[in-house]
Amino acid sequence: METKLSRRRRWARGASALVVATAAAGCVGAIGGDSPGGNVLTEPPKPKAAFEPEPATIHRLTSVQVQNTWRALFGEKLTVPQASELPSDDQAYGFRSIAAAMKTISPLEVEEYEHATYAVLDQVWKEDAWRDSIVGCSPETSEDPCVRAYFERFGRLAWRRRLDTEEVDGLVAVTKEVGAYTNTTAEALKFGTAALLQSPHFLFRIEVGEPVGAEDLEHQGLLRLTGTELASRVSYLLLDAPPNTDLLDAAESGLLDDPSLVAAGVEYLLASPEARPPLVRFFRDFMNIARLDQLDKNAEMFPSFSQTLGVSMRTEMEKLFEATVFDEGGDFRSLFTTRSTYVNGELAAIYGIDGVTGPEFVSVTLPDDGRRAGLLTSPGFLALNAHKTATSPTHRGRFVRISLLCQDVPPPPMGVSTELPPSDPNQPKTLRERLEEHRLNDECKSCHQLMDPIGFGFEHFDAIGAWRELDNGLPIDVTSELDGKPFAGATELAGLIAELPEVGACITRRFYQHAVARLDRKGDGRAVNSLIESFVSTDYDFKKLVTSMVLNEGFRYVGQPKETP
Repeated sequence: METKLSRRRRWARGASALVVATAAAGCVGAIGGDSPGGNVLTEPPKPKAAFEPEPATIHRLTSVQVQNTWRALFGEKLTVPQASELPSDDQAYGFRSIAAAMKTISPLEVEEYEHATYAVLDQVWKEDAWRDSIVGCSPETSEDPCVRAYFERFGRLAWRRRLDTEEVDGLVAVTKEVGAYTNTTAEALKFGTAALLQSPHFLFRIEVGEPVGAEDLEHQGLLRLTGTELASRVSYLLLDAPPNTDLLDAAESGLLDDPSLVAAGVEYLLASPEARPPLVRFFRDFMNIARLDQLDKNAEMFPSFSQTLGVSMRTEMEKLFEATVFDEGGDFRSLFTTRSTYVNGELAAIYGIDGVTGPEFVSVTLPDDGRRAGLLTSPGFLALNAHKTATSPTHRGRFVRISLLCQDVPPPPMGVSTELPPSDPNQPKTLRERLEEHRLNDECKSCHQLMDPIGFGFEHFDAIGAWRELDNGLPIDVTSELDGKPFAGATELAGLIAELPEVGACITRRFYQHAVARLDRKGDGRAVNSLIESFVSTDYDFKKLVTSMVLNEGFRYVGQPKETP
């Protein structure tokens, strides 16, 4: 039997859907229709700028961003719904940020957001003092002027911009209509707030842009992000959280047009603890190490394997990134050469480090024996890019080629087997020797010669990342070359990689893609090259790369909407 409360929620869902549909229609009109400077689709075309970015898009908030936005609105005492209770985050081209710019919301996900929204509001509305502190008053009727004032003030924080009159009217109307079915105005306000928090203006970062001024000759024909759009883009990039009132005030007053003030603000935010997790999440996507949480190895072959080992491996790599970027000068290249790292008991066993036990991580300095240094000799990298029972020079080399050098490796041709011939127990061979035979196949050679020579440098490490002297009972040869540059073993390879200009350019390009939430195109060339030059000039200081990104034209300008057929 339907209860009174369920009837109210069903009605409110319909009212909320009306507000959402109206707002969504408004979004489409704004992105594809008239702008303050006239209809961009019918005006005569302007000369193309040398910088030709893609048009603006909308970006669905990730689970972490939704959770952080709820906390920002209602306070840290809020118990937010878990990520498992929210629509899942996907990855596209390696990054959750890019996938978020490609996501819509399915009917099932609408229900998940609705359930989570009421889980949040039920907590707040359960405590009168908490609720009143959010609303700012205790209205006796929905006609009270403070209801409208609440939606204007709270809506600005929730939608990261000022609401127009019609938008506020819609939220007030929802509250009034629901009030006819409820006993209190406070209860009606909860449903009006639910409509606000299920709107696309809350669940998405909506970027439309505005025509550039006549004085901006360099970017004529493009659109620049509005102050509040830029404030949201900066805040979610650096903090995975919405802009606060001060940042919104600065945006509305035009202060974000001043590069020196923006740079100072970014540096201030990067000094806060809240900036660390978002950049670590970028690194997690960049290195594709979230997969370590589901690491699977043959426990009989590798007795040190446990169900928690993969998480420990990921944590070590993330701690190393965080320490390098935030605590030790920020030179990204040192991630490939440092002998400092962080281990707990189960990682210490793989490293062969005595005296470390238990789950807590401690800082250690690896021995100066030439075996290990940096990310590429960490058990996490080595185990992730290996098979369940055996190493894989191909996988390890492929990661370096694609993720660190930003070069393409074509997939194997259709119908070509990627399996190695079975090993002959009467004529034992190392994996390298077997792969050398595999590469004699003309169909395989062109791709494998891009990957395998790099991967041979890691063959002293088994499939779980532990050191080994022999492979199949035979000595291991780790001499090889990377595009004509010789090396012997993983640490020499890592040092070589650290000095390659392609690596600095690649991490810059990947951060650009993450920040603008799309792949860079030919028209982004000027912006990307400028960012690379800045990164090099600052000795590869990653925090300064972040500041340069926020000031970069690729972060602040978008292209005109494309005409649809």
